[in-house]
Amino acid sequence: MQMDIFTRTQAARFLQSHGLRTTAASLATMATRGGGPRFLKFGRYAQYRRCDLLEWMNLRCSGLLDSTSTPSNGNTGGLFAYEPDNGDLEDERDYRNTGDRYFDEVTRLEEAGELDAMIQAAGERHHQFELR
Repeated sequence: MQMDIFTRTQAARFLQSHGLRTTAASLATMATRGGGPRFLKFGRYAQYRRCDLLEWMNLRCSGLLDSTSTPSNGNTGGLFAYEPDNGDLEDERDYRNTGDRYFDEVTRLEEAGELDAMIQAAGERHHQFELR
């Protein structure tokens, strides 16, 4: 298995080609302060693995949104992480406890039949606010 290794300049170009405005200088700053992608040191030179750059990009992404008013409640770290089914789901209703509190709450409200009423009430409050 071949592993792609990038210099700091190449890593910045790779990130830019994926839409991030990251420069070699900003990667150097993040290497000293933290918050950047993981890297290896060969002598005094930082080297970045492709898999670490992709992981860092996923962690910086907000996830899928349907509008700018949608709360950004996570990232895409789990969006592309596929794991095989290891048979630990006892029944089909385990999907309600995903660990994403917003998704789990909406699922609970939907199953209880309360979600539509809450959406309607929120729309009415919004409409009253616009009229004032």
